[in-house]
Amino acid sequence: MQPDPDVRRDPALWMRRVRPRTRAIRALRRVRRNLPHLLLAASAAGLAYLIASLVFPSADAVFAPIAAVVSVGLSAGQRLVRAAEITTGVVLGLLLADTLTRLIGAGPWQLALAVLLGMSAAVALRASSLMANQAAVTGVFVMVLVPLQNTPPHVRLIDAVIGGLVAITLNALFAPDPHRVALTTAEQLLERLATAYRDLARALDESDLKTARRVLSDLEQLETAGRDLETAINATRERITLAPSKTRLVQRRRLRAMEQLAVRAGIMVTSARSSSRAAATLARHGGETDESLVTAVDQVSQALRVLRDWVRGTVRMNTAREEVLRAAVTASKALRKGSPAEQALAWQVRSASVDMLRVLGLTYTAAVKALEDAAGRADTLPPEPGGPGNAPA
Repeated sequence: MQPDPDVRRDPALWMRRVRPRTRAIRALRRVRRNLPHLLLAASAAGLAYLIASLVFPSADAVFAPIAAVVSVGLSAGQRLVRAAEITTGVVLGLLLADTLTRLIGAGPWQLALAVLLGMSAAVALRASSLMANQAAVTGVFVMVLVPLQNTPPHVRLIDAVIGGLVAITLNALFAPDPHRVALTTAEQLLERLATAYRDLARALDESDLKTARRVLSDLEQLETAGRDLETAINATRERITLAPSKTRLVQRRRLRAMEQLAVRAGIMVTSARSSSRAAATLARHGGETDESLVTAVDQVSQALRVLRDWVRGTVRMNTAREEVLRAAVTASKALRKGSPAEQALAWQVRSASVDMLRVLGLTYTAAVKALEDAAGRADTLPPEPGGPGNAPA
């Protein structure tokens, strides 16, 4: 999702984003979010170096901590597979580069040849790009470090294997549960969207332009939410296969719900931003917003929280579906009598309702049908009771 150009051009919002305090808070949040992986990488490096130093002299224990750190990494996705691939890439690159160094020496063209052969071997094995890149990086390390060391080839090889095995073991035993990470990511996304709509309802009720603009700025921080959720889901798929059968059933149901949310996350954020723009327009021009529209926006917030509980597995699908459709029905009242700006926001609420129904597993056709059955068709909304269409014959 591309950053909102209107937000980038707004001097007030831009200055708020670049203030030292704001930047420091965001930096601390990123560190806190990645702290388990940071500690895991640091522990893997230290433990790998300790083990390699016990097996060989400490001066030779170079590749063990390197392999451990790059095998752990910062990614939450497919950690065990990732560690195994990187370890294989390290060993592959080391063997090829070490062999070439002994045969043709070390130098610029030899380094280029080692990288080419290491990546070619990984590609020939149908390995991932991660493994191919690691084979190339290890080849560079060997070519650069070998002339500076008197370490026997088998020592370097065992060092790399030790580092990789330490990383795989620590990942398997102490890495954060990816299912919990994915579930928390999904819940936080829905909670932040719910908070945004709740604040928009208040901005509409109070004609508060400042709040509407703040919501638009806050939603920009959700641009990567879908990608973050997909990364966590990939790790969950790996761990589910290792869980007990009863646990797998529960986790797979949650996984399907989170997958449906990940697919719609970007669209849901975009819809919320469009709603915030419409709310800002209404607040900017003042006047009293249709009460049914304020209620509908607040009901979207409530529906998102019910959707969060459904993803968690504590609410039935029918309950969540009724909550979503309730917001669409309320918003549709503004389509009959609201101003153009109010009607634009009402359309956004209906669109957001379709997105939430899609998260619940409905196809687009089924979601639209459910919406129209409950709130009326977009082109033939029923008139208000007592209106011209209901005049007595």
